[in-house]
Amino acid sequence: MQMQILRYLLVVTLFLGISNINAQRNITEGQIKMEITDVNSDDQAIASQLEMMKGGETVYAFSSNQSLVTMNMMGGMIKMETLTDNESENSTMLFDMMGQKMMVSSTKEDRAETVAQQKDAFKDIKVTYDENDTKEIMGYKCYKAVASGGELPFSFEMYVTKELSIDPKLIQGMEGLDLNGFPLEYQMKMEQMSMTYSATEVESEINSEIFNLKTEGYKKMTFKEFEEQMKGLGGGMGF
Repeated sequence: MQMQILRYLLVVTLFLGISNINAQRNITEGQIKMEITDVNSDDQAIASQLEMMKGGETVYAFSSNQSLVTMNMMGGMIKMETLTDNESENSTMLFDMMGQKMMVSSTKEDRAETVAQQKDAFKDIKVTYDENDTKEIMGYKCYKAVASGGELPFSFEMYVTKELSIDPKLIQGMEGLDLNGFPLEYQMKMEQMSMTYSATEVESEINSEIFNLKTEGYKKMTFKEFEEQMKGLGGGMGF
């Protein structure tokens, strides 16, 4: 039971981390840090496993030329960096799962089938807004948005802001959602469990050195080879 939970959480984590980053044309240089700030389940066994996810961090760094998404999950057991050229959409991903290190270079065409599957999963998702339900996050006024429906095994409850001119599709896994604002907090609800991601840092400047990946010790593989390896985790969601 516990291994099934961990496998499911890992697949969800990858779903939010592997999808394509579209070229960002309406953003300026900056960095947004999101953290898993809350986890919940009525099932005690699941709740104990969810605690491993709490504190997991995703950092979205972006400039006019490049985007970098860095994930650190489950106390460092899973680390992932995805660097994407905003014009060509070619990307390099470094994936470290408990010391098993893989470097995956891919083009937009390499990822086309996986991205299409993920977008198809969102095709029946509806987003509703309640601008009377507001909260302030990191100094920005946000209002509630709910994305649900379709065949996805989870739904999103979000607080989005229009005060940041950043494409919300920068958040991997949300390309299929047409959001009126950038989410600074979102709760992913699944059967028997939920996880809340909150912005803990919003910066308007970054050091360009952040885009220099350290690739030493990583095994090179194609995107197709990586997909085949990830199918062993349980498949689904484009894997």
